[in-house]
Amino acid sequence: MVVVGWTPTADDGAGSAAPHGDRQLHAREGEKIYQSAGNQIFLYREQTATAAEPCNILPRDTAGFTGRARELRALVHYVVQRAEAQTIVPVYAIDGMPGVGKTAFAVHAGHMLQEHFRDGQFFVNLHAHTAGQRPVDPGDALSQLLSADGVRPAEIPTALEDRAALWRKRLAGHRALVILDNADSWRQVRPLLPGAGRCLVMITSRYRLSGLVATLAPVNLTLEPLPPEEATALFATMANRHLEPAEASTVDDLVRNCGYLPLAICLLATRLRLEARWPVADLVRELTQAKHALSSMRAEDVTVEAVFGVSYRQLSSAQRRFFRRLGLHPGPDVDRFAAAALDGISPRQAGKCLDALYHQHLLDQPTLGRYRMHDLIREYAIIRAGTASARERDSALARLLDYYRRAAASAGRHLSRPTAPPTASAATDDDLPPLRTRRQAMGWMKAEQANLFACAGLPRARRQVSLLPALSAAMAPYLRLAGPWDQAITLHESAASVPDAAGDQEGRADALRELGVLRRHAGHYPEAERALQQALEIYERIGNALGVADVRTELGGVRWRLGSHDGAAAELRAALATYRSLDLPHGQARALHEMGTALWASGAFAQALEMSDQALRLCEELGDRQGEAEALHQLGGLRQLTEGYPSAIDVQRRALAIYRELGDRLGEAKALTFLGTALSHIGEDDASHEALDLALLIQRDLGDSQGEAHALNYLAAAHIRAGRYPAARQVAIDALALYRKLGYRSGEADVLNHLGVVERLTHDYEPAAQTHERALALFRQVSDELGQSEALSNIGELLLAADEPEAALNHYEQALALARRAHNPNAEANALHGAGRCHKHLDNSENGTDLLRQAQKIYRRIGVKHVANAISELLNECPR
Repeated sequence: MVVVGWTPTADDGAGSAAPHGDRQLHAREGEKIYQSAGNQIFLYREQTATAAEPCNILPRDTAGFTGRARELRALVHYVVQRAEAQTIVPVYAIDGMPGVGKTAFAVHAGHMLQEHFRDGQFFVNLHAHTAGQRPVDPGDALSQLLSADGVRPAEIPTALEDRAALWRKRLAGHRALVILDNADSWRQVRPLLPGAGRCLVMITSRYRLSGLVATLAPVNLTLEPLPPEEATALFATMANRHLEPAEASTVDDLVRNCGYLPLAICLLATRLRLEARWPVADLVRELTQAKHALSSMRAEDVTVEAVFGVSYRQLSSAQRRFFRRLGLHPGPDVDRFAAAALDGISPRQAGKCLDALYHQHLLDQPTLGRYRMHDLIREYAIIRAGTASARERDSALARLLDYYRRAAASAGRHLSRPTAPPTASAATDDDLPPLRTRRQAMGWMKAEQANLFACAGLPRARRQVSLLPALSAAMAPYLRLAGPWDQAITLHESAASVPDAAGDQEGRADALRELGVLRRHAGHYPEAERALQQALEIYERIGNALGVADVRTELGGVRWRLGSHDGAAAELRAALATYRSLDLPHGQARALHEMGTALWASGAFAQALEMSDQALRLCEELGDRQGEAEALHQLGGLRQLTEGYPSAIDVQRRALAIYRELGDRLGEAKALTFLGTALSHIGEDDASHEALDLALLIQRDLGDSQGEAHALNYLAAAHIRAGRYPAARQVAIDALALYRKLGYRSGEADVLNHLGVVERLTHDYEPAAQTHERALALFRQVSDELGQSEALSNIGELLLAADEPEAALNHYEQALALARRAHNPNAEANALHGAGRCHKHLDNSENGTDLLRQAQKIYRRIGVKHVANAISELLNECPR
């Protein structure tokens, strides 16, 4: 029994202490009565001590809590595991942007875990981001917690340290759950942490509590917006609707417009819950038609805009201005240099402001140094930016566009393959990122590509007219290498359409030239020719001799592809003469390379090799790595045709290594295509398919239709050699469709040859004959002797299979003559191989043996050992 209190019976008041030494009087059971010397009577009631009920002041759980299953499962599993093992339960720091559902998550997790923490469940709102309230003082928060735990106000110490000590003492040895919601900082929550390692503490905050992370190494959980499927489920739950399939698609659009933010989703769903007859499509229409979607996301006095506004108002005036100006940025992300340009401050100051906004979850940082806004926060920033004057907004945007122009030009100098000697680079400005090497330039262009396109796509009223040609020219070297070409073509078209009144004729010509280059790469030859011809006329009018030579070089490449070999040769000779007169070896190397390509296309392999060798030597002397790779790639292709596969493979691998070093994806794809073809010829099927598949992937990513067609065509040939006929047929059909769309007759003929082989090998002899005849006719139209040789050999193979060796021999002999004229050893060996087998069928064993041995010798020389070995078996069958 213990004395728990006493009641004075005298009505003149009583002291604060029980009487000592007074006479005890008779009393009922459970009571003691004392009479003092002054005849005052005191009554003491004795009660049985009972344990106090554990505190539970968790807020009500969210009805129908939806989503976060993965995060909850991980948290509950880990905490329960540690609790049952009676080891230290870590502190959980739960942060995230405004409206992402941090409090709801913590409270829901608390209810799920409360049976494991029966000694008390505490919750205190620290009001870091509550409109109209200051953050709770740690001492006041401790007073709330101690009171909730049963400490009478008179017993709560005054000093913060004493309160914290009492709080730790009361929870020592206990297993309690403590949620510290809406925290302001590590300093605010540190005194509130119980000392007991068996207590679970969850701290929620819009801030990234780096001090807590550095000191206690808690489990840090950053809540992101919901995954799309969970966002849709949350909307259906909060709207109290069963979604039909058609309506579910509309809800998908709605939650995407909400940026998958739980608060925004709940506010819109609540409107439908209260108006059950409203279709979801009406809300979607309202959101898309509203000037600012945030205005639709409200319920009574709760709005997403107001929630964001609390964080905004807690920024300093300079940070608020910085945040507003970020809303003017047209692209998806920003670094400190672009942000500095927007705000008119130094990159160092901009970095501090970005970090401050990141700390408050007003920005994300998906990669180090690059920041982006959630879609709804971006909209809020745009709303805030609208409060500034038009002059302020225009000035900020002008600074940003000027920065991107200068930075892109600085990067472009490292990526272009100049026809004139590179000029000494100016010292890097302090407000530009370090762009001193090709690697840095490629990295910057890749990171900023979307932002540059966004700036170029601004309405003309929001950017200087003269910016577009300059930006187009600065981006051109990178876009040639990395694509995407469809966007690049659109950019150059826009730059070329800038009115003459802008006064930048050279910039317009540059844009037309780049437009022609990319259309050529994409296989749009007539359009490429038109753009280049327009550029040529401007360069000639303004007296830019170097521009004239550069365009003539490109025109030469286009015209031979259009079948005008004489026209191509004339343009290239004129370009080469200009480069020589200007003493520009870089330009000479480019012209020589293009001449080699044109000669290759016309079947003049020996001359093509000579031109390519000259181009390679010049590029090596000049240190022109891009030119060196191009020359090596061309030499590899020519050696594959004239010398054999092992040598070609070695050269092509050298070209591939340089292309990859330079980040030239187009060059990489071209080298991979030729490498895959060569590997297929020597029987390395797996390596061949790997190279061709990767080439195809890059070509499609770039938008290079002709390159894609080539890769498909050569992949079809590789499938044939590996015995995969259905796959060969399908990719050949795909290649044929692309070649016909491009009007590329030589490619069309080549793929028809491959389709004919597939038909023959699957015993469709009559269609095969027709297909090869169509290929032969096309090859004759374009004067392709090598193609004609291959088609004739394939027809000979069909005739031999039909037991018509004399007719087959006639075709093989025609093929042999053409192959020797084209100086192609593989085609020559194929024709000899076929002719030898025809003689064998005709019982001309001596002639047959001689021809087969000639074929075998060539196959061995060019590295096609598996066919050479097959001929050995055939020779063993011939009479000696």
